[in-house]
Amino acid sequence: MQTVLVILIVGICALFWLNRFFPKIGKTLWQGTANLLKLIHAPAPTQQWALKHCAPVVSKGGCSSCDKCSKCH
Repeated sequence: MQTVLVILIVGICALFWLNRFFPKIGKTLWQGTANLLKLIHAPAPTQQWALKHCAPVVSKGGCSSCDKCSKCH
């Protein structure tokens, strides 16, 4: 049981960093996940969650992590 848990955690971490370093591969994986969820008739919110992760991040401009320093406001 511990081996399965460790493999699961390491696999999730590997997918996370793969998505960070290679966004095109991550986008493909998320689209595949969304298609798989649609194929098994998963609830619509889970499908939308997967599709949200494969969409490119839209930059809103300004401070990305604003701490109300009043430099950008």
